[in-house]
Amino acid sequence: MMLTLPIDHVVLLVPDLARAGAAFESAGFHVTAKASHSPAMGTANRCVMLDGTYIELMGIETETPANLAWRRLLEKGQGIRGLAFRSEDIQSSGQSLTQAGIGIEPARHFSRETPYGELRFSVVRIDPVATPGLQCLACQHHTPDRLWLADSMRHGNGATGLASVDIPVVTGLDRLAAAFGGGGIAVSSGDGRLVLTGSAPAHYDLRDACGIVIDMVSR
Repeated sequence: MMLTLPIDHVVLLVPDLARAGAAFESAGFHVTAKASHSPAMGTANRCVMLDGTYIELMGIETETPANLAWRRLLEKGQGIRGLAFRSEDIQSSGQSLTQAGIGIEPARHFSRETPYGELRFSVVRIDPVATPGLQCLACQHHTPDRLWLADSMRHGNGATGLASVDIPVVTGLDRLAAAFGGGGIAVSSGDGRLVLTGSAPAHYDLRDACGIVIDMVSR
């Protein structure tokens, strides 16, 4: 099955965030510094910023009720365990999902300080029952200029954008495509692979540290 979805970012769930970040850096990617989420969330991330999207490396710092779903997914193995879909209006996205008969949690609003100012965003988590093997969510960025920074988008290996995502399980994603109106990045059933655009073709096997393979194609 091949779908097109408005992907904001891909969540790469890993048991060792430092090791995963180092693997991406060794492959020539710029990886942002570790950022811890709220104590209630108990998670932390590092990001690989691309044109209009990004790869989020996520790890569990402290077990909390809020990250139970992530921990259960991690028990099944590291790799692509979440997809976040871009929202221009988080309340409207929540309504569209509800109208499509897809269960959601109430919208949550987050913020954190960065050297460039306060970063603010809102998310609506989708009931994992709707997408077995994945945690999906809608995400609205209120301060995108403080997240997509020119320096963080310069990668030594020439990577520029996300072209497609291959994941082992795509069950339920067709309903999300309908709810979000389609368009965006190709998502298909596969072995855990990201295809990126870049200045030159390349292949990176990060299965040991991150559970994925990355292929880069000339843009």
